Amino acid sequence: MTLMRNLLNGLIALALILAADIVAPAPALAAPDARVDAVIRPCFGLLTNPDIRCKGTTHRRKPGYGYGNTRSYYPSTYIDCAYAWPGQISDTIERSWNGATITLTSSNGRACEEAVVVNRPVRIVGDARAPLSFARPLLIAPPGQPCLRLAPAIWVTLQDLTIGQAEGAEAPCILGQTDELNLYNTSLAYSGAGGAIALAGDSKLTLADSRIVSRSQAPAVTTRGRLKINHVTIGAAVIGLKATPTDDVKIDDLELVRLDDWTGSQRSAASAGLVLTEVGASQLIEVSGLDINGFSRGAYVSGAGEVNLRSPSITGADWALLVEGPTTRVSKALLSADEVGVYAAAGTTYVSQARIQGVMRSGIFAERGAQVRSVDNTVFAAKDGCAALKSGFFEGALTCRPWFEAPELGGGHTRTTLPTFDSFQAVLDSEQEALATPSFKGGPPSAPAAYAPAGRPSVAAPLPGAGPYSNGGAAPNSRGASQGGSPK
Repeated sequence: MTLMRNLLNGLIALALILAADIVAPAPALAAPDARVDAVIRPCFGLLTNPDIRCKGTTHRRKPGYGYGNTRSYYPSTYIDCAYAWPGQISDTIERSWNGATITLTSSNGRACEEAVVVNRPVRIVGDARAPLSFARPLLIAPPGQPCLRLAPAIWVTLQDLTIGQAEGAEAPCILGQTDELNLYNTSLAYSGAGGAIALAGDSKLTLADSRIVSRSQAPAVTTRGRLKINHVTIGAAVIGLKATPTDDVKIDDLELVRLDDWTGSQRSAASAGLVLTEVGASQLIEVSGLDINGFSRGAYVSGAGEVNLRSPSITGADWALLVEGPTTRVSKALLSADEVGVYAAAGTTYVSQARIQGVMRSGIFAERGAQVRSVDNTVFAAKDGCAALKSGFFEGALTCRPWFEAPELGGGHTRTTLPTFDSFQAVLDSEQEALATPSFKGGPPSAPAAYAPAGRPSVAAPLPGAGPYSNGGAAPNSRGASQGGSPK
């Protein structure tokens, strides 16, 4: 019994010794291998072995994200269109800070081809040292897409740029509802159905030292809200500028020229240079240095506020100025029209020191209910002479003389040749080239500071048998434009 007990105790002791040897780690295994540790904690492997790669933590750097092998937090805001990848401008805007300045240039003349999406406040500028030319735009929109699509509640400034859209289809070149859109020294050429600029809602549009050429049945520029214009040229096939102001408006040195593309009797008769609608009762519209050429309806204003036209020049029209509603003051005007110089449908119109030339029906015509007050105005009547002119319900006296005594207005029955979409761009390019001066300054271009965000009545028939400007209505006795150009 004692022998059996001793044998059992020995077996138990041997088992405990063997178990202790198995459980106790060997000294060589006390520190785990770096590669095994890297599997458990991937990023810590780099500390011991640079050949180990951390899965899930490497970043693929896109073009334009700084330099070297490290990824910068903000992308580079200097884009060379010669090497730009599709969508780079939109991506740069999205990843930049509010109010960033994106600079576009081209080292080989190639344009950035992109429909730019702007979803934050930004300034997009071109290289100020490069000449502006419609022939060499910096930004081109793909066919059927807008040049820029603006998000609501932001401000956007474009400067020293040439933007083009040759096949816009239904999409305008610049569209959106934004707090503020500013164009400084910018050239924009658009061909399509949507118009060059279309801003909806309460937006603020500022145009300065810019040129817009639009071959479209829609207005070249459509805006609703606040408006400020200084030294701007707009060439349009049908309608130049159509604005519905929600605040005071200041327009200085605006030239509107009708393009001799897509001509036809109905389109020509429906054409209008400047259209200001729904002027509010408390609003003031100040227009100085207005020059309109070739539109059937030169300027049309409606509403209940006050409109001041200082020294306007309207030539090549059927009806030079149409007024319906607002208190309108016209001083020192040069008006050349085939039918009527000033037509007043409603409200009070003051006309002083105007020269109205070439008219066959009326120098100044007033509908019943409209009031016209005239002082020191001269009418140079067309072929039938002063005896054939009518004044409607306006009984004021007008000095009337034969049309050929007004050489400063270019004669009565002759009209200047209107430019086409392509030829007008060439004319504007030559003017810009003549004004350009050499610049040797380096560094990024300077630009004005961005703005801080601020916070249709029917038209009576002017004369029997004629319809004034209203949504493309054509007057039977309106002239057709000279043939030239073709739809594209």
